Amino acid sequence: MPKSVLSLYEFNLQIRDVIAQTFSDSYYITAEIASHNVDAKGHCYLELVEKDDAAIKAQLRAAIWSSKYRVIAREFQIVTGRALSKGLKILIEASLSYHERYGLSLNILKIDPSYTLGEMVKNRQEIIARLMREGLINRNKDLMMPLVPQRIAVISSLKAAGYEDFTKHLKSNSFGYGFSVRLFAALMQGDGAEASIIKALLACEKAKSNIDVVVIVRGGGGAAELDCFDSYPIGKQIALMSIPVISGIGHERDSSVVDVVAHMAVKTPTAAAAFLVERVRAFEERIESLAKALKTAAGAIIMKNKYALNNYVRVLYSSQRLITKHRSVLDSMKERLRLLLARDVKDIQSRRTNLFNYTSTLLFNAKRYIVRQTERLKALTDNINHLNPENVLKRGYSITYLNKRVLKTTDEVKMGDTITTHLMSGKVESTVRFKSKTSTAEVIDERRKDLFSGH
Repeated sequence: MPKSVLSLYEFNLQIRDVIAQTFSDSYYITAEIASHNVDAKGHCYLELVEKDDAAIKAQLRAAIWSSKYRVIAREFQIVTGRALSKGLKILIEASLSYHERYGLSLNILKIDPSYTLGEMVKNRQEIIARLMREGLINRNKDLMMPLVPQRIAVISSLKAAGYEDFTKHLKSNSFGYGFSVRLFAALMQGDGAEASIIKALLACEKAKSNIDVVVIVRGGGGAAELDCFDSYPIGKQIALMSIPVISGIGHERDSSVVDVVAHMAVKTPTAAAAFLVERVRAFEERIESLAKALKTAAGAIIMKNKYALNNYVRVLYSSQRLITKHRSVLDSMKERLRLLLARDVKDIQSRRTNLFNYTSTLLFNAKRYIVRQTERLKALTDNINHLNPENVLKRGYSITYLNKRVLKTTDEVKMGDTITTHLMSGKVESTVRFKSKTSTAEVIDERRKDLFSGH
């Protein structure tokens, strides 16, 4: 049997006494708010954690009693611009207490808002630096803003006052411009805001063929709602958009990550609407200016050419007078030409008849001439054939050569020369042993005598 047996209650009372004696002072502690709840009596209950990357390595409950909570919460929001909420890192002054039923917890006495403010700024600066290292910080800014942005995608809560202000300002613009506004509803605060805004951005990107510009608006509420706009995932998605993004989330504090990475940032949703109206107005003014310049230039060209046109008109009138003046002369010349042509036709017909007769006579005489010349040519051909050496040789004559040269007289040879005699058939070579001066005519006469005498 043990020396003494304690009930659980008695044991917890002893723990409470030990803790009260051991941890009698207050302590300064840094932690992150994991949960935040305020009950109906005004007491604030927190779950504090310390993380190692994403893992929780320490956790403890804490409370701010209503007598202190209103003062602490007001001071914190004045300094930081936002209310106490989940995800904030805080520096607290707290005492440790132990309750026999509820266990160990911290009793928060003070919260140093400057620490949280520094952590918020540090976190924002780290995100901006990361986006800059990744080459994303100016990516959306480098996109070309449409000259006439009239198809507007709005990322906002449906019931947000900022969305209502934005659409009202667009519809009631004094120039009567028409805008097509399509809402991509998203949570603009709380735990699901980051994922909801990213989903809306992706939906806008998918529908980019029908969108000129994306506007993120938020209006109403307190500054505590702005924590989701210092998000790396949202900043990265805005940078990766192929559509210009305008931030009009409505705040007066330092620029958020969304402001820095967007194509442009304005203070309020109404200012975003005013920018779009002015953008369209600037385009219209430019068109009006160009139209005016075109009208002026066209007027100058018209005036410049008016004088030339007047000169052309004067020349035309002069030409008409000259035409009228010489029309009668032309008619007279046409009549004379007609008479001359009629006379020339008769002359041509007469000449044609003469030419036909002359041609007929010429053809007749040419035919007669050709016949006579043909007969003459035949006679000459017969004579040529009669004198052909082959025919002469056939009649008993021969041709004698000396060194391939025809001999005509005995003076061309000398005794002992070898001569060649060509007959009708064959040839004979001879040696000159005798020469006589008898002429060819004498030889022919002797040949005739032989023929007539029968030898």
